[in-house]
Amino acid sequence: MPTTTVYVITVKFPDEYRSIAMKKQNSFNLRSFTSFSLVISTIVMSWSGFILYFAPPGRIANWTGWKIMLFTKAEWQAFHTIFSFMFFILFIIHLFFVNWKAFLTYFRSRIRKGLNRKRELFAAVGISLLFFTGTLASWAPFGTVMDFGETLKEGWDKKYESPAIAHMEEFTLLRLATVFAGVSSDDLLITLRDSGIVVRGQNARLKHIAADNGVTPARLYEILTRRYPGDEESHKYEVPSGIGKMTINMVASRLGKDPSVLTGILRDMGVSANGESTLRTVAVQLGISPHDLYSLLTGDRN
Repeated sequence: MPTTTVYVITVKFPDEYRSIAMKKQNSFNLRSFTSFSLVISTIVMSWSGFILYFAPPGRIANWTGWKIMLFTKAEWQAFHTIFSFMFFILFIIHLFFVNWKAFLTYFRSRIRKGLNRKRELFAAVGISLLFFTGTLASWAPFGTVMDFGETLKEGWDKKYESPAIAHMEEFTLLRLATVFAGVSSDDLLITLRDSGIVVRGQNARLKHIAADNGVTPARLYEILTRRYPGDEESHKYEVPSGIGKMTINMVASRLGKDPSVLTGILRDMGVSANGESTLRTVAVQLGISPHDLYSLLTGDRN
């Protein structure tokens, strides 16, 4: 039988080439860095966006110290914003610094030869415009998705308590004293300190006091209301929380006015509304915020 001879050729690279290859392998790779970072930022953006989709409104989240997966709503909002900026910066680096040669070559060749994928380009632009316009005009299913998110957010009202006044967590003790009948800010400070709460001074905001003591603004307000009665008359002109969902009838009841008086004010402003109209709906017609509309309806204290 014939025999087959196999020759094995061994190539030995000089040490200098081996050293260059090792250095290249161990050097920092900008392309890999940007790719990994883009994936991470995309995951964080997507997940934080999903969390914020069903998170409670800020008036509830800030008042009750709402958290999910160890983070508050404000922290999830910060994650979403910062990682969006991170994604944009990495995109610029990836396009113009890492792959700039390939990008310029492709761009020049497409200019010379014309776009070969016109249908795909037009389809991509068309679907993007459809999503943009549909979201802006609240067409189905875009509007349905957003309405469902609002329904989820409103469901938190049944589970958590809202503050009596919008953004009350921002109140200092000086301003908070006006909510209670015949109580000074010194009284509030002493009451909190007697309950074991550390307070820096009368100008400290409720949210900062809560953060320093590991409690929620709602808990601090509960401590104070147990000792001092609320002065409804003094703060009924303050914008209440959840103002957008309040109806004209609810606002009239809070202000001690007849609903027809408020609808008359709106009629003079060119808006037709009834007692069951919400302030959010009316505010949209006027092109103002529900907070500003409430101030207008309070009359001489707007």
